[in-house]
Amino acid sequence: MVQWQSFLCFGVVAASVAASLAAIVRESRRAAGSSWTWLAGCDGPPHEGAPWSSCWAPVHPAWLLAFRATAVVALAAVLVWDLRTYDASIMMYYTEWTLLLEIVYFAVATLFSAYGCLMHSGDRAAGETESDIVRLLSGDCADEPGAGDVGYEPQRLECFMQIIYQVSAGAVVLTDVVFWCLIIPFMSSAHFSLNAVMGCMHSFNLAFLLAETALNTLAFPWFRIAYFILWTCLYVIVQWIAHACGLTWWPYPFLSPALSWAPVWYLALALLHFPCYLVYWLIARAKVALLLSHERWL
Repeated sequence: MVQWQSFLCFGVVAASVAASLAAIVRESRRAAGSSWTWLAGCDGPPHEGAPWSSCWAPVHPAWLLAFRATAVVALAAVLVWDLRTYDASIMMYYTEWTLLLEIVYFAVATLFSAYGCLMHSGDRAAGETESDIVRLLSGDCADEPGAGDVGYEPQRLECFMQIIYQVSAGAVVLTDVVFWCLIIPFMSSAHFSLNAVMGCMHSFNLAFLLAETALNTLAFPWFRIAYFILWTCLYVIVQWIAHACGLTWWPYPFLSPALSWAPVWYLALALLHFPCYLVYWLIARAKVALLLSHERWL
């Protein structure tokens, strides 16, 4: 039987989805006129070399390729370790979803880096770094000139990679905040306690992402928080479907709509997305400020 608090939980998720979709549509129409696309903010000419170039001139793209490949292997190894320690049901946790998404990002980024090293070997073109910094400051995937050129096809894969990167950033902060500040202090018991695989998972995920942020030239616009919220809503909806199909346990007990305080938990988690994304947005902005203050490294 569906209880009254369940409807409030459904309402929180529905409102979050609606607000996120509205933000994506609004941003897309702002950038592209009357039409819109799921990859909002991706209209305009491609940035040659940006996905595989480092924002620091002394760092050769090959080093970025090596780092990204290392991240894929290390994070995949942690995920396999996690699966071997527990079982496939561990993939019901948001942490594992986020880790898998981060692995996908680094895999796609590695392919971009490999392509860049093969097709654009040699020194970076003059002025390329400057255009990358302008792109970072604008918080967009594209330059304004030519954005409305007829017949122009933007590089959707690059923008898709950016969205995965931005969603991963917010989700990693969210998972680590919930894990270290809520689950470990208040939910540890004889049946659940911190172990090596959990510690590695909730440290490597952020460490590799911070290093990637320090090296890459990808933008981090604020409106992309909408995709982050949609990612979490998708996870919650999958949980609801799984329980409707017979799953009897909740990976995170506070997500159970049957709890009397469930609507408060849902609302609190929805609001928590903003400071989590804000933290990483500020980190990205701080990197840009550091770059501009050390022009000799550009």
